[in-house]
Amino acid sequence: IVLDGEIPSLMILGAFREDEVPDHHPLAFHIRELEEMNMSITKIKIGNLGVDYVIPLVSEALGMDDDDSKVKSLAETIHRKTEGNPFFMLMFLRSLYDEKLLQYNFGVMKWTWDEDAVNS
Repeated sequence: IVLDGEIPSLMILGAFREDEVPDHHPLAFHIRELEEMNMSITKIKIGNLGVDYVIPLVSEALGMDDDDSKVKSLAETIHRKTEGNPFFMLMFLRSLYDEKLLQYNFGVMKWTWDEDAVNS
């Protein structure tokens, strides 16, 4: 399809983790091959999130105010432990819940956690 001259325009969107596609990987080979054929390829690298972006994500996920010092502390811990990788952040939050370190307290109607346990 990519090489079919009768197709005037084609957009292919792909996503992969750069560290999981070494030079000898078939995808890397095909990308190089297309570049050698002067095909227009735009690569957009998306890095990890900075702590300033993690705070609102964590506060939104927990339905809490991002000015809350406990939310900020939790977000900073999550950022430190996941290096801001959004996938790992989600998995870390899920693991806190699964391990009952993050629980919804119906008495106060908000999420609670033990900071020392989360930090360990």
